[in-house]
Order: sequence, then C-alpha cells, then structure tokens
Amino acid sequence: MAKRIGLLTGGGDAPGQNVCLKSLVYGANDHGFQVVGIRKGWEGLLQYNPDDLATHGENTMELTKPRVRDIDRLAGSFLHSSRVDPRAVAPVAVPTFLRARVSGDEPVDLTDHVTRVIAHLGLDGVIVLGDRGALDYAARLSQAGVPMIGIPKTVHNDVNGSDYALGFSTALSRGVHFIHEVRAMAGSREEIAVIEILGRTTGLTTMLISFLAGADRALIPEMPFDPERLAAFLADDQRRHPTNYAILVMSEAAVIDPSKVAKYLPELSRLANSRMLAEAMQTGGEGLSPEMITFELVQDLGSRLGGSGAVVTEILENLTGRRMLFQPLSYLIRTGEPDGQDLLGAMNFAMLAIRLFAQGKTGRLAAYRQRENYVDVPLDVVTQAAGNIHVADFYDATEYCAKPEIIWAARV
Repeated sequence: MAKRIGLLTGGGDAPGQNVCLKSLVYGANDHGFQVVGIRKGWEGLLQYNPDDLATHGENTMELTKPRVRDIDRLAGSFLHSSRVDPRAVAPVAVPTFLRARVSGDEPVDLTDHVTRVIAHLGLDGVIVLGDRGALDYAARLSQAGVPMIGIPKTVHNDVNGSDYALGFSTALSRGVHFIHEVRAMAGSREEIAVIEILGRTTGLTTMLISFLAGADRALIPEMPFDPERLAAFLADDQRRHPTNYAILVMSEAAVIDPSKVAKYLPELSRLANSRMLAEAMQTGGEGLSPEMITFELVQDLGSRLGGSGAVVTEILENLTGRRMLFQPLSYLIRTGEPDGQDLLGAMNFAMLAIRLFAQGKTGRLAAYRQRENYVDVPLDVVTQAAGNIHVADFYDATEYCAKPEIIWAARV
C-alpha cells in the first residue's frame, strides 16, 4: 500500500509557499506516495470529525500533480492557513462536536483529537510549512510520536535552526519596492511618511527593509522609543533633505518608552476599545501604570481600525504640528511572485523534505545554514530560544535606526 503524506501550511502567508506545495506534491507522486492536503492549517485537523463525512471534504483534499499544476502562480496559501494552536483552543473556537470538552473559560488542549484524526487519515507522516508557532506545535506532536517534518516559512526569518525561511527574501524586496513608491509621494507632498510593517515579536525584517530602502528612522518591538525624541529627529531629517521629506519605517508592535507613555493616553485610547483603558481614562489614568499600556496591549485589546502605526502617526503629528503620510504595508509584503531566492528555497526545501520522508527520517526540520547549504536538523530546535540573531544588537537605540552591520543579520 502506498505511503500517505499530509501537507499543511500554518501561520502567516509567505511568498513561495505554493511553489513549495507544488514541488512537494510532484516529488511525493514521483516516489509513489499519496498526498493529503489539510486545509486551514491545524484548524483543519480540529474541524475534521472522523464520524461525520460532511467534515472530511471541507478540511482535507487529495493532492495530485494535475490538482496543483498551476498553484505556483497564486499568492497566499492554496491550502489556506490559520494561527490556531490545538494545545490552547479558546472555548468559542472548539468545534461543536467537541464542545463537551469545554469547561469554563479555560483554553482546551485538543492534541489527542489531532492525533486521532491523523491516524484516521492513515497518514504515515505530516509535512508542515510553518512559522515559529506552527512548527512549535509540530515539534510537540513529534515528541508524542507523530511522524513530522517541518519547513520554515515566514517573512520574519525567525525560525530557530535555519538561517533562512521561505518568503523572507521576497518580503525584503517587496518592502523596499513599496517604500520607494511611498517615498515618491512623500517627496511630492513634502511630508514625513510613516510606513508600518508587520512584525509583532521581531524587528529584523523591519530593520533590513528600512536599511535597504534608505529610510531615515526605524522602530522595532525590541527597543522602546521616546516620541518627542523621534519627532525631533524626523523634523531634522525633513529639513536636511533637499526635497523636504523624511521616511520612518516601523514594526506594527513598536512600543513607547514606559516612562513616557502616560503623556500619550489620549492617542492610545482612541486605538483601544477595552473597558480597562476606557475606565482608566475616565479616572484620569488612576490605577493604570504606564507599564500596562503598550502598543501590543492596545492591539490585543483594541479595535481593528489600525495598528500602532496609526497611533505613532497621530502622536508625531501632534508633536510636530505637521500633517504626515501614513501607509501600512500590512499584508503586501506577504504577497506577490517569489523572487529567485525564494523559488530556489521552495524547491530545495520540498526536495529535502520528500527525501527525508522517503528515508523514514521524521522529527526533522528542513533547514538552510550558511556554510552547510540545505540540511536537516532535529525539529525540536524550533522550540528553543533563537540563538542566531539578537536583533537589538543591530539597532542604534539612540538614533532609532539600523546599524550598517544589519546586512550580516540577513544570513542569506
């Protein structure tokens, strides 16, 4: 009987993932393996009820060469994706047929259901294209005895164990391209432009894009900033520029220096829509320490009207008395055609993963390492604290910009 491989994508989208999926299916079929695509990442396994045929087609699909022939021309994930972690599923997200497992408001660990579904599907292994979160859960399943192979896929390039993650290269080039587009508008309007880039936990991609695009200043989650100091820098940058504009590139989760944040409660409160912040504002902030308000908190509890970039822009406008141009790149760096690096990466990761599966080597991460090329390492390495890049070491916290040495942090 032919061996069966499950494929899924988890976490945020990254350019090149459909190229990788296609290469995986082609390679698997060439080895005589059957491939089962799992839709919506780990959520597809949660929603799959072995006892209800109606859920089977909604969450899985047989993948063959004809089925995936043209998916490499598409952005996003052909299989769709999610950020669901089966170890901690919110009660409202637990499938109806598993609601008996819910007790109060506590998250539910549905790992046993996931392993049951994998067994029901007759999978001899699962290949996961994922970011840190998705691969961390794959490592958990591997430790429990489920045959898993991981492929790093994230525009943030922060998967421990690999110097390169699929999608990172294209994200850099697209980010630089869009900043140059905004630069033209900022120049013609003689304004300061605030450009927001996705990145809640690491500022590596933000710093590299800002440096490569020649931005004046950059903000990252790892290092808090003083709005007044930043405003003074940008105003000076604008005055010094022959065409009277300046560019700030920032991560979406940039944070204000806790000792300064109390000054900006009005702007922060407009982004938030939480009872805690509303009540604090009604009492003049009494009972709410400055350390309690960060942009990450505001994003977690606040409205979906915008990220921290909108707040930073408003704060800077109020400080400088000047109108500014705000442009979130948001998901644009996750889309588009993969560049040469990510095309090669997608195919090489796929070939390596299929080779590992054919050799019966599971519990491995397909990785790229400088001076080693494409190699496989223990999947458990993704659960460890990142040891290769310390983003703050490449950031000038006094000038709010990347140090020139940031180019070494690209690693590829």
